[in-house]
This record gives sequence, C-alpha cells and structure tokens, in this order.
Amino acid sequence: MSNEAKKQAQQTVVDDTLIAAYLEENPDFFDRHPDLLQQLSVRHQAKGAVSLVERQQQVLRQRVQHLEEEITELMVTARRNEELFRYFSELSVKLLQSQSLDEVMDSLQQTFSEQLQMPALTLKFFDSPLELETQFTFAADTHKQLLSKRFRDDTIYLGRLTTDEQKLLFPSEAIASVVLLLLGEEGELGMLAIGNHDAGHFEPAMDTLLVKQLQILLSQILPPLLHHHEAR
Repeated sequence: MSNEAKKQAQQTVVDDTLIAAYLEENPDFFDRHPDLLQQLSVRHQAKGAVSLVERQQQVLRQRVQHLEEEITELMVTARRNEELFRYFSELSVKLLQSQSLDEVMDSLQQTFSEQLQMPALTLKFFDSPLELETQFTFAADTHKQLLSKRFRDDTIYLGRLTTDEQKLLFPSEAIASVVLLLLGEEGELGMLAIGNHDAGHFEPAMDTLLVKQLQILLSQILPPLLHHHEAR
C-alpha cells in the first residue's frame, strides 16, 4: 500500500470515529436533518441496500421477537416450577400419612414414576439389622464404593453413574442420569435413587431445594416405619 493510500485509510478511520462520536452525542441529529435520513442506506445480506429506517424497523422487530421468545420461555419455566412444587407438596402430605414402607414406596412411585415420568426409582437401607425385603437392601457391601465416590462433599448427588453403579441401583433399566439422596441425620440410614434415561436430565448445577426437603422428610419418617415394619 502506498503512503498516500495509507494516509487516506487512516483519515477514513479517524473521520468514521469522529462521525460516530458526534452522532452518539447528538442523537437528535436526524430529527434536524430528516432529508439525510431518507438518503442513507445500510447493507442487508438478503435484500441488498435498504434505507436506514427500514433497517431500524427490522432490528426492532428482531428485538421484539427475541423478547417474546424469552417471555414465553420464562412462562413455561414458571408453569413447570409451579407444577413441581404442587407435586412435591402433595407427596409430602402423603408421606406424613404413611403407615408403612409399602405406603411410602407407593407414594414415591406415584409422584416420580407416574406424575414426573421418571423411569426408575429405588429405596435402599444400609446395614439394617432388620430383615427387609430384597428390594430395600444392597447385597453385602456392594454400595460402599458408590458412597465413597459420589458423596465426598454432600449428601445429594446429581449427574451420571458408571455402568457398574447403574447395574447396582437399576439392574433392569438403562439409566443415564440420577439424583441420589442419602437418608438419616448423617446419611447412615439409606439412599433414595431416582433415574432418568436422559443424560442431561439431572445435572450437578441443578437446584436441590425440593429434593433437599424430601430428603429431610424421609429421614424423619422412615426410622419409626422401619421399627413398625420389624414388629409386623
């Protein structure tokens, strides 16, 4: 590029900068010069050259459409959250009224399997001295590696499992993501596991407010029901 061409390019940049700064400081410029507004054109990928007014209208329409989509998404999320809150509230009432482990399982199945369409749910107890049905127990110490790996910092785990962990919790289902809740004051009582076929359904960053409340409630109501189960 020749010196003259470089000089012209630099001058063009400076001029553009000055013009842009002036227009920012004087947003009413085109109100004072409406004839210029009609003469200006802006390049459009599909339509070629269009007037500045047309371009502004197009940008505004796009912004309105984007806002409408955001509002629709927020409304869908709000309705979903309201539905979840209602399901969990109804479940809490049923659990408080439960008189046996079977009734607890029935209530959990109704909420998660039927209402929330979760394909897998299991409730297991750790090292219980009681003689419980197979569905409520782990074989030997098979669960201990799972506990040490998934519950290092919290009593709730959301995310994926290894193939062996899936087989341990859900031997007959191809589960891709789970929420695991340790039960008891220190997680010593047992575990509630809920699984989904979608790998992205349960993720570590998800809010845990509702499942935390469920965890606390189950930790309170299950010990007396276990003793009642033993006395039958």
